Amino acid sequence: MDAMTKDRVLRYSVAVFSTVIATLLRIELDPWIGDRVPFGTYLLSVLLTAWMAGTGPAVFSLFLGIVAAATYIMPPRQGIEVTDPGDMLALGIYATVGAATISLFYSVTRQNRLRCRHVEQIEILSAELQIADRRKDEFLALLAHELRNPLAPIRNGLVMLQQGEMAEKERKTVLKTISRQLSQLVHIVDDLLDVSRFVHGKIRLELKHIDLRELVEFALAQAKPSMEERHHSVQVLLPTAKVIVEGDSNRLVQIITNLLTNAAKYTPREGRIQVILEKGKDEAVLKVVDNGIGISTEMQEHVFQLFTRSDVAAQRDQGGLGLGLPIARQFALMHGGRLNVFSKGTDQGSRFEFGIPLVHIPEGNCNRIEPDSAISSLFPKLPKQDPSESEMDQHKVLIVDDNVDAAETMASLLSFYNFTAETCHDGFEALRIAKSLRPDVILLDIGMPGMDGYELARRLRLEYVDQPLTLIAVTGWGDAQDLRKSEEAGIDHHLVKPVDPDRLTELMRLAPVGQA
Repeated sequence: MDAMTKDRVLRYSVAVFSTVIATLLRIELDPWIGDRVPFGTYLLSVLLTAWMAGTGPAVFSLFLGIVAAATYIMPPRQGIEVTDPGDMLALGIYATVGAATISLFYSVTRQNRLRCRHVEQIEILSAELQIADRRKDEFLALLAHELRNPLAPIRNGLVMLQQGEMAEKERKTVLKTISRQLSQLVHIVDDLLDVSRFVHGKIRLELKHIDLRELVEFALAQAKPSMEERHHSVQVLLPTAKVIVEGDSNRLVQIITNLLTNAAKYTPREGRIQVILEKGKDEAVLKVVDNGIGISTEMQEHVFQLFTRSDVAAQRDQGGLGLGLPIARQFALMHGGRLNVFSKGTDQGSRFEFGIPLVHIPEGNCNRIEPDSAISSLFPKLPKQDPSESEMDQHKVLIVDDNVDAAETMASLLSFYNFTAETCHDGFEALRIAKSLRPDVILLDIGMPGMDGYELARRLRLEYVDQPLTLIAVTGWGDAQDLRKSEEAGIDHHLVKPVDPDRLTELMRLAPVGQA
């Protein structure tokens, strides 16, 4: 007999037992009350059964009470046949009152049950809100910590550069530090934006055939400073034959770089890191193995969840928002691949495996990516600043940004590329200057007070109907909706801060030069 059947038998046994007790009690009271109130004790039996066993057994108890009263209480007390009209009326009243009592009791019980359920749900939601609020506070504190980490050396480096004369070697070291920390800030912002795009389903992949070996070399170039800083011993094993996959090169590099920088971050100084790329029959597998702090068995189930860091990492003050691995796994899944972690436990190292399907095509039909460009894309080298008058670019450039420092530093930067530019800091001033300057290229911010970049672009397009004008948005707004608004406003190119100077100046030089 299963548990459900046992429960049903027990509840209906309550109905039988309470009816028997009611019958015995009524018989004991018979000398004092006679034939009056034949069903009084049975109503108590119905109430008791409804309270203890529920509606079904209460109805059964009501039926048993009718049978017992007709048999043992009401004359002639020899069977259940009732002939007296008064007894029949009493029987009907009992049945009606019993049914109404059961119905009322059921309604009250149901409402009480719903109330208890609502209270329980409210308590659960309240607990979840408290947890969410605590996690929000923890995340904001962690984010502030992660932002302050790179900001501190940037600020210190700038103070040093402002002190006047510095040895060239020391100056280069400071600039290299500032560039590296700035890259870290950009990485944090990009991770936060990627999470937002995942949540809203806005991630799109640009799939191409590419040699995975080149992507590993590219990622190694990006992770090299972190590994050299901690004096890690790095062993790289790549196949001699091409490993061709179909994927978005930027996102694949993001996956691999994350695994490499994680290994560098969580491996003690002078530790060992192995980077092994294996080519199987249908799948390429990249393994990143380290002898670092490891991951506990319990934590391995959670490392790919957002905002999750291991207790060991937190205790040892290892940086990170807990975004890199969740983003990397999501990108791996979007490529039809996988990302797994293996570790024997704390302080026993880790092994991350990234698998992605192979593409079987002729080796020549794939796109190349140059590893050296990993460094140049992050820290582009400026051209020498000593142009003659004839070498100055002939484009008339206007920079519009309400952030004065951003506008002035952009103008200074463009001077290294032989451009001269004027600056202004709101849309109305830009319209006034444009009438006299007649610029060929306008770099405009989007989020300006008064008149935003979209409205400025629309007004400029109405005024510059016949003269060529290239509008380039240089802004911190960069999702799909912002790009669409830029296109609708007549903006030719939409670049997200911080922009690559080489990319920006290339677009500027392609712009047509108008007549004064």
